[in-house]
Amino acid sequence: MPIDGWLDALPGPETGGVDHDVTLFAGRGYPLLSQRTVRRQVTRLSAHLGAMDDGLRRALIGYSLYTRQLDVVQGRATKHICRDGCERPPLGCCNRSHNVVFSLSDIMMQQPSGLALRMGDALARLQADEGAHHAKGAAMGERGCPYLTATGCPLRLFKSPLCVHYLCGTVADALDVAHGDGAAPFVAGMRRAASRQIERSTDFMEPGLIEAAVEMFGADGGAGTGYGNAWQGHA
Repeated sequence: MPIDGWLDALPGPETGGVDHDVTLFAGRGYPLLSQRTVRRQVTRLSAHLGAMDDGLRRALIGYSLYTRQLDVVQGRATKHICRDGCERPPLGCCNRSHNVVFSLSDIMMQQPSGLALRMGDALARLQADEGAHHAKGAAMGERGCPYLTATGCPLRLFKSPLCVHYLCGTVADALDVAHGDGAAPFVAGMRRAASRQIERSTDFMEPGLIEAAVEMFGADGGAGTGYGNAWQGHA
């Protein structure tokens, strides 16, 4: 799997902190990820980010597990729309550098916490590493996001909060058609997160969003949270 290929390529020998991180994250629930996937991802990122302080390293690992679950949802529900049915090709919603978490004006106006600022800075470095590893085509130039290629976005784990949560009207309408009323909580959560001003590290994620995604698919005749378990072999 492409994500695992990048994780395995990350430099960083295992340190004493890895076991503590694995224990911490393995005890939490990730409806769309298998325990094996969680342990592997935490192990590789913990080793790679081992020089960071515990708070920053764990915030980044937690964000990566959250975004990987959203990648699973989007891979099943929305990416084909962006690929085949975008109304604004070739850039679509990637028409600006939305990968940047904090602009100078954001920092001056919102005064984000120290941890949030450090997360934004670390995400920029991780995006560069992840993008370089996954990119299979040349970037599309100075227009739009610097990571966008002719084959799409190469970022899977470390997209910015805006990028990972954004839903255009076309995609939101398609989810409504496909999943009916069950789509409403997921769409609302995505829109809240995409429009949120980030002030704290917790603002990078939307509480209950993954569960809303699982319920959205369960409303199609699946088995509620059990639908997520059926995906674990894919993540």
